[in-house]
Amino acid sequence: MLCSKGRKRQKLDELLYLHDDSGVKKEFCFGNWQSLGLTLYLCPGQLLNPHPNEFYCKPPMLLKELSTYKTGGTCDQLIEPHSAEELADAMAQVQRNQTSYFLLGAGSNSLIMDDHWPGAVISFSNMNHIRIEQTRVFAEAGLDNSQFAEACYEASLAGAGWMYYMPGQLGATVRMNARCYGGEISGIVDAVTVVTENGEIKTYSGKEVFFGYKDTLFMSKPEIVAMVEFNLAKGDQEQIRQLMDSCKTDREAKHQFLYPSCGCVFKNNYDVGIPSGLLLEHAKVRQFSVGPVEVSPYHANFVFNKGATAIQILDVTLQMREVVYRKYGVWLEYEMEVLGLIPDDLKKRFQEERPQNFKQADLALLRNTLD
Repeated sequence: MLCSKGRKRQKLDELLYLHDDSGVKKEFCFGNWQSLGLTLYLCPGQLLNPHPNEFYCKPPMLLKELSTYKTGGTCDQLIEPHSAEELADAMAQVQRNQTSYFLLGAGSNSLIMDDHWPGAVISFSNMNHIRIEQTRVFAEAGLDNSQFAEACYEASLAGAGWMYYMPGQLGATVRMNARCYGGEISGIVDAVTVVTENGEIKTYSGKEVFFGYKDTLFMSKPEIVAMVEFNLAKGDQEQIRQLMDSCKTDREAKHQFLYPSCGCVFKNNYDVGIPSGLLLEHAKVRQFSVGPVEVSPYHANFVFNKGATAIQILDVTLQMREVVYRKYGVWLEYEMEVLGLIPDDLKKRFQEERPQNFKQADLALLRNTLD
């Protein structure tokens, strides 16, 4: 059978041999992937669907095709489980093989580096099912936040309208205890089912998971959100829709979706009492916009990708954090996660920690503008 670029393929027992045009034979062993029923991508090279007699080829997939920020190169393996059980099997396999990996939801809060990732990437794109039983909602980690809000609206369930048009998937929303428009995910979650790095499935109550703003059990514990159980209340559909529409209108007014971005680059520091976007605005961070990297003219905590590399974007955000510290003594914490291989010099700057040294007089002047 002929594949792209004249390559031939032949299945022999548990091995797939790919012959390129030069006649060189390359051997890939599937191991247990076939029995798991997962979709396994080997990049760069071929896409393989490890089901008996159903091998097929496809051009390499770039991770930027899965990322809201539109950055990211290739990887050794892209794994897309369909359930918590398949995710657990995949994690057990990854651990047995000692494979480096990272997780990828919607990529809406992440900057993926462009160099090839020599390991696995686990995507939640197929874990997007939802079930509603009266006021209880069971949803998988890969369900889009807006889809979740819409499903709750259709069932006349209040409490999730603030999530409408919030980029991302439920798993990441729970992991970081997302908050906006007066809502916080911790307020509606009853239980969270996770998969451990060793492939075990566990369930926590909501009280065991959430510690505060952008602070959860999973920020420091390597466990993966797989399923979330919500406890909502019946509400008025018209009021729910009004909230949803207002959230959408506000995000559109900030031009958040004008170009690829990860939303807010930095978290708010509630000890400061001033939104990070305002600190960045008054620190004049737009001076760092260069070529294909633009600090949004509408919201200084958004950085647009207009054809940039991940390194260019990361470098601009590092300059933004530095100038805020010099002007206000506030060391901003990243909300944006960086995935993949980071050059050593940038990695050192990205991971740097500095003590807060608030310049109270300058901050007081800025607070006065909020009144």
